Amino acid sequence: SKHGDTHAFDWSNLLHWSSAMLYSSLVVQSNNLELRARLRAATAASRGRANLSALGRTLLPTIPASTSVVHCSGAESSGTPAYMARGAHSEMFALLAQSASLSIANALGIAAPPRPPLALCTPRLIHCFDGLLSFRPKGGRSFKDRLGAWNREMLLTGRMQEAGPNLLAAPFLAAAYRLAGSSPPAVVLPPPRRRVVLLTRRTQSRWTNRPEAVRELRAIATGAGVGFIDAGDAEALGRTNLPGGGACYAARPQLELWRDAWLVISVVGAHESNLLFMPSWPKAAGLLESTNCGFFTDSYSVLARAVGTGHHKAQQLNARGRQCRPSTSQDYNVLNSPREMDLRNDTLGSLLRRLVLLQPAPLATNATGLLPGKLHPFLAARQASRARASIGQRLSDDGSQRSAWQRQRLHRGRGVGRFARVAAARAAA
Repeated sequence: SKHGDTHAFDWSNLLHWSSAMLYSSLVVQSNNLELRARLRAATAASRGRANLSALGRTLLPTIPASTSVVHCSGAESSGTPAYMARGAHSEMFALLAQSASLSIANALGIAAPPRPPLALCTPRLIHCFDGLLSFRPKGGRSFKDRLGAWNREMLLTGRMQEAGPNLLAAPFLAAAYRLAGSSPPAVVLPPPRRRVVLLTRRTQSRWTNRPEAVRELRAIATGAGVGFIDAGDAEALGRTNLPGGGACYAARPQLELWRDAWLVISVVGAHESNLLFMPSWPKAAGLLESTNCGFFTDSYSVLARAVGTGHHKAQQLNARGRQCRPSTSQDYNVLNSPREMDLRNDTLGSLLRRLVLLQPAPLATNATGLLPGKLHPFLAARQASRARASIGQRLSDDGSQRSAWQRQRLHRGRGVGRFARVAAARAAA
């Protein structure tokens, strides 16, 4: 639940939790035939001692049993338990866990209640969770191995780059909408009904000149015939007050804001995990993410590709008179710093103009405003380096395969060289 780092289960970060729930669901959906066969074999081996044909409870092993649980009040509450995370209760954690549980039950062909009961863990079980993920059944692979293989396959084959909805994510999203008391996205919206939604933060990457930035962004959107909604700060979205004091975040307002948006403009933060609920491309343009000078993350672009919606990264170009250079740093001091949103020194305005004018919107653009396939030279070089390292690692696993590949490449190179020399000689003659 922390981007592959099994020694830091920070469940209270909505990005970590959303990623863990969605990716777990996708791994099981993509291996459902093999896993169904194993489930039948396990049922037969138990000789009636275990009921593996129905879902009993959903265990949340990274959430301590001492965690405070309430139910949000008001009409917006979905009735989902709200766990205390980072100073406030939120329905999102239980809702996403139940959605993953229901979609996995669907993939395995086992019965499940409409709202699977949730169970929290004792500290002893939390320490055992890493062992559970690493457990390798006889003749099988561990869950971590499956997750790693799935991730490599998606990235190396480009399947996560394809436009349009990811059908493997459909059961997860359908369960989430139902549990929140909502419904899936509507049909494609024509240009006059498209909505650009601005969602900022009070506590992270705060814009010190927010009213001025809102006016400029609104003018760009409405000038292209697209609606513009200032949704305020993410800290206020879905927030209700509990009768005994404290705050509780309902899931439904968050889902529906992102569901009904054609494009969401927002600063980097865990609230962006709700891009899961945006319509897939080309129904919507997706998320236009504003990043501070010197900060980089690809967590939300990976999440967007996993569900088939768009992701576009805007970058600050100058900060305090100094030019911003491409970065690979996740410096949270930089992320949390207030800043002036100056569209003359940021690619946010130019990317917004490009997106509202293009028909249909591209699946992804980057900080330079270039379309897919035209990455910034720094990012392109890094991507190529990673690809070469991955290929080299796979080939080095089998020395004979590597030498054969090298011989074949050398042979082809010589053939091409001989052909080129003959063609050049004929041309000279």
